[in-house]
Amino acid sequence: MSAAETEASADDRLILAGELNIYNVAETYQRMQAYLERHPHCILDLSETTELDGAGLQLLLWLRDAVRTRGGSLRVVGVSPTVSELLELVQLSHCFGETGGGA
Repeated sequence: MSAAETEASADDRLILAGELNIYNVAETYQRMQAYLERHPHCILDLSETTELDGAGLQLLLWLRDAVRTRGGSLRVVGVSPTVSELLELVQLSHCFGETGGGA
């Protein structure tokens, strides 16, 4: 099991790499909060996310709502095949599918 790495890239993308699951969602949540304090508009990169469970999915939904509450926008610029499959299964690909505009 490898924890999700959360980092802001040079172009301010929020990159979630590795596993986003119940074992690391609390730590990832804290990192996301810190990111949102500096970035009202979130560019989310899920292209390197290798695992996503229910807890990770809840965190992504929280992120979407937190960005909206702050008057920002959420743009997804990459979705790994693993994440894409889960989003389709739970019928949330419209929320986190790769987008060119804000959510």
